[in-house]
Amino acid sequence: MILCPTYRPRAAFTLIEIMVVCAIIGIVMTIAVPSIYRQLRPESMQKAVNDIKDACDLARGHAVLNGSTMRLVINNREKQISVMQGEASRSESMDRLESKSVSGEEWRMPDKQPSAGAGVFTVRLADSIRIEGIRLNLKDYTEDEVVEVNFYKNGTCDEFSMFLWHQEGERRQIWLEVATALVDFESDPRKFR
Repeated sequence: MILCPTYRPRAAFTLIEIMVVCAIIGIVMTIAVPSIYRQLRPESMQKAVNDIKDACDLARGHAVLNGSTMRLVINNREKQISVMQGEASRSESMDRLESKSVSGEEWRMPDKQPSAGAGVFTVRLADSIRIEGIRLNLKDYTEDEVVEVNFYKNGTCDEFSMFLWHQEGERRQIWLEVATALVDFESDPRKFR
């Protein structure tokens, strides 16, 4: 009598196991692809909005914590945004009233000029981003080369709004709430303020 070797089924994956693994891979890819895309395309509109938000948050935080005025300096030509110490000097600010002594000489000390100092934070917007408009204290500063926004030690700021355009047609409006100096933004051009 010839003995047959016992039949052993081969080890393999079932169709259900393979489908479960494919579903898990699909879920992981759905979560990972947007972040990979943002890493590969650093010039995106979202990065520009985040950079501006970070600069504004930093200026507000330094102003409140240090008890001094901070400036958000926007250089239109260079598309550079910096946070600096000191109050912005504007030509439309109210001139100081004269206060002469009896002999006719100015008796008060001269106003302190804010130090230019090194910036606390600087970021440059990508070449694919264009600043379409800047409004500061209800005036249009779009054509100005440098615009400075004040953040005060009490947690308030100047009225400010900025409009960005991406070369792919994407638009954003970024503005500051005056009473809290917090950043907000809108992506729907029909809702721009």
